[in-house]
Amino acid sequence: MQRRTFLGSLAAAPLAQTDGSPQPPNILLVLFDKCRTDAIGAYEEKNVSTPNLDRLAREGVLFRHAYTPQALCGPARASILTGKYPHAHGLRRNVYFSEPGGVNTNYRDVIPDPFRDPRFRLWENFVYHLNNAGYTTGAIGKWHLGPGNPGFFDYFKSFNSLLRHWVGEPHKSRWRPDVHADDALHFIEQAGARPWFLQLSFYAPHEPLDPPKQWLEKYPGKDHREYYATVSNLDMNVGRVVERLRQRGALDNTLVIFTADHGRPWVERPGTLEGIGVGYEDVIRVPLIIRYPRLFAAGRRWGAGVTTADLMPTILDAANISLNQGLANDREFTPAIHARSLAAELRGEDRWSRPIVVQNIPQRGIDGSYYEERVLRTERHKLILRKFEIRPVLRPGELYDLTADPGEGNNLYERAPTLVKEMARLLTQWGETHQDPLAVELAGWAAR
Repeated sequence: MQRRTFLGSLAAAPLAQTDGSPQPPNILLVLFDKCRTDAIGAYEEKNVSTPNLDRLAREGVLFRHAYTPQALCGPARASILTGKYPHAHGLRRNVYFSEPGGVNTNYRDVIPDPFRDPRFRLWENFVYHLNNAGYTTGAIGKWHLGPGNPGFFDYFKSFNSLLRHWVGEPHKSRWRPDVHADDALHFIEQAGARPWFLQLSFYAPHEPLDPPKQWLEKYPGKDHREYYATVSNLDMNVGRVVERLRQRGALDNTLVIFTADHGRPWVERPGTLEGIGVGYEDVIRVPLIIRYPRLFAAGRRWGAGVTTADLMPTILDAANISLNQGLANDREFTPAIHARSLAAELRGEDRWSRPIVVQNIPQRGIDGSYYEERVLRTERHKLILRKFEIRPVLRPGELYDLTADPGEGNNLYERAPTLVKEMARLLTQWGETHQDPLAVELAGWAAR
C-alpha cells in the first residue's frame, strides 16, 4: 500500500475517548544533529538568527541545562526513545549496515537492525507505545538506529546516517532539509483527525557545512559562519512546519519538542576526533524547548538540570499512556526507566534535585589508551572519571567549578579532595539506583 493511501486510511478513524478525557495531543519531535546551545537565539549566548525557535521558547519552556545521556548520535537517540541510559539499552556505539570503518565510536561489525539484535534492548520505547495506543506515527530524516522501519512507524522516510545535505550536486540540487520539511508538511496534511507523532530529524548542522549561500549572508565575517547559517536555515524549516499547525488550528493541541542529540566544541578537547564522545559542556549540553500550553506554561526558563532521556516519559505523560503491563500491580513485565516526566517536574520548584550523569566512549584515546567515562554534573560542579583499557587502569579525573570556570579550563581535581569525595558519593548513589556498575566502580576509586 502506498504511504498516501495508508495514512489516509488511518486518518479515517479518530482515536476514541471513552473516559471523558481531552483529545490526546499530536506530538512533533524536532531533532538537530550536533547543535550547540549558542546556535539558538533564545539562549542569548550569541547574536544568531533563529526567530521561529525563539518564538517557540517564548510560547513554551526553555531548559537552560539539558544534557544528553551520551554525546554520540545512536546512543543519545536510543536514550530519547527508551528513557534509559546507554548501559541499560545496550547501544553504546553507532550502528551501520555496511562496513563502518575503524572509528572507536562505531561498532566494528555490520549491524543491519539493532532492534532485532540481542545485544540491544530498544523495543520498550515511546513510539511503540504511541503506535499501540492508536497514534499515527512517522519518522523523517536522520534515524541512526538502523536503515529501515523497525515496525512501529506508519510512515518512514528516514535513513541511518551519512546522507549528504544536498540531494545531488551541492548548490545545484535540492537542499535536503527543505525536502524533509516538505515531507513533514505532507505527513501533517495526510494524518487527518487522528492524533499523530512525527519525528522530524535534520542531519544538519552536522558536517559537511555547506548551506544554501543566501543563508551565509546573515553572518558576514563571523567565526563558524557556515555552522550558524545552517542552523538559521533549519530554523526557517521548523517555522514552516509550526506555521502549518498554527494555520490548521492544531498548534495548541500539539506537543512540540525541539532538541539535539549532542553538541560540539570549537576548541580542542581530549578524546574527541569529530567533536563528540566527550563530557565537556559544549558537547553534552543541548538546547531543549517544549511548547504545549496544556502542560507547559509559556515563557518559563527552567534552570535545573534535565536529560533528554526525560522526553520518553514526558511524551507518554502528555498522551496519558501508561508503561504498566501484565496483570494489575505486576511489575515483572513493566519496564524500569531512568528518567522522569518534565511535565511533572515543572510542577515543583526549579532547583537541582538530582545530579545529571553522562556516559561516554571517546573517539580516540588519551596517551594511546581508550577509556570509558562517567560524568556527574550538579548545579555548580562537574566531575569526570575515566577507566582506561591499559595501565594505569584508573587515572586522576577532572573537576570543574562551572560557575567560576564555565569554559572548563581549570581542573580542580587534585586541589579539592573533599569535594571530589562528595561528588563521588553522589555518583555511587546514582550508579546503585540505576544499576550502573562502572559508575559505582569509578566513584569508589575517586572516594578512596
